[in-house]
Amino acid sequence: MSKSKIILLTLLLVRIILYFYRPGGLKAYLLPLVLWSLLAVITLWFWRSSNKTFFTNKYVVSIALLASIFHIALLIDAGLITKFGKSPVLFTPLTVFLNTIMISSTLIGTEISRAYLLMEYGRRRPLLALVLMSLLHSPTPALIYLFVSSTEPLTLVDFLGSDFLPALAKNMLASYLALLSGPIASLAYLAPFEVFKWYSPILPDLPWALESLIGVVAPTISLMAIDYTTPAWILRRVGLRIKPRIKLKDKGSVTPLLMALVLVLAVWFSSGLFDVFPTIVISGSMRPTMEVGDIAILLKTPVEEIRIGDIIQYVTEDGMVVHRVVAIKDGRFVTKGDACGASDPKPIHPSQIRGKLIFIVPKIGWASLYLKSAILTIWRFLISNTLITSIIAIPTVSSLYVLLRKRSPRRRFKKRWYRW
Repeated sequence: MSKSKIILLTLLLVRIILYFYRPGGLKAYLLPLVLWSLLAVITLWFWRSSNKTFFTNKYVVSIALLASIFHIALLIDAGLITKFGKSPVLFTPLTVFLNTIMISSTLIGTEISRAYLLMEYGRRRPLLALVLMSLLHSPTPALIYLFVSSTEPLTLVDFLGSDFLPALAKNMLASYLALLSGPIASLAYLAPFEVFKWYSPILPDLPWALESLIGVVAPTISLMAIDYTTPAWILRRVGLRIKPRIKLKDKGSVTPLLMALVLVLAVWFSSGLFDVFPTIVISGSMRPTMEVGDIAILLKTPVEEIRIGDIIQYVTEDGMVVHRVVAIKDGRFVTKGDACGASDPKPIHPSQIRGKLIFIVPKIGWASLYLKSAILTIWRFLISNTLITSIIAIPTVSSLYVLLRKRSPRRRFKKRWYRW
């Protein structure tokens, strides 16, 4: 087994252990310290025994540090506009010491292994390696779990906007920096975040929508700036194709930023942050008005404007329900599904209502339902069959290695590397 595969498997093992096993007390600090330190030692040992060396460019490191300061400054400015809150971290000497060793070991182990793997695979297929590395270091398992579980849709959307997308954007930038200039550059970008998060006595207390916007847009802007200003010889050195520089006034230069904004706006739209928001019909209680797989577009409406015959969405202990108002009694709304023989047992309080149906988009919600059903089936099968899961994991990792492997012989790759 090659050194890069050993590091990749060790990184996956560390991620799995820390995701599924979360001890309390002192072990919560010592376990990450031991695992990430072990990964860092293994990576440095392999790095030293190979012909590869650290490549660090002061210009890229400086830009990485400026990108981190830019992101933190945006958070502080947003906090000044909204409000600040007291940090939940304790600042006793013991907790400061434990947090320091845990954060330091996590950052060093993560970034050294990230840089080594990107040096090994990133020069062969840079885009694929960057995406996979970013997903590996993002809370992807938690996203999959929330997607396949019976979690409320708003919980999934909130996690997607406030946790997953900002983490993915930040890891994409950190991976790109590690590819360009090794672990020093990615540490220069990520370390100030951790210092600000763990050692600042007050932190910006932002609405999740604003936090997600800053968390996605700030790394995207920094990524565009770094890609635009990095010297061409550095890009060639890491195996990236060099294209003519795009002027800022050209449309192509703002495409990543527009994509990030569209993604954030889509999350906001799905979460109900705007007055208009969607929901997928998952039952046949409103047939024939709405079928399973339709997408209902709802509008936030004052309760005094809701009339008998309107279709509304409301919150219950069992989740979201979309039914028709058939009566209004004592300020409460009696609802009923068009396909149901009787009214719903409990009248709806005005505080439970989220919005009123304005129109229906037929059938396009089936894609989400099929995808969720397929992932849930696979997830349950793998969890209930440990032996089969172990058998599948080995060829899966091997296939990932083959997918990332360079097509041309290693001898030619090394020759071209040293020529640079």
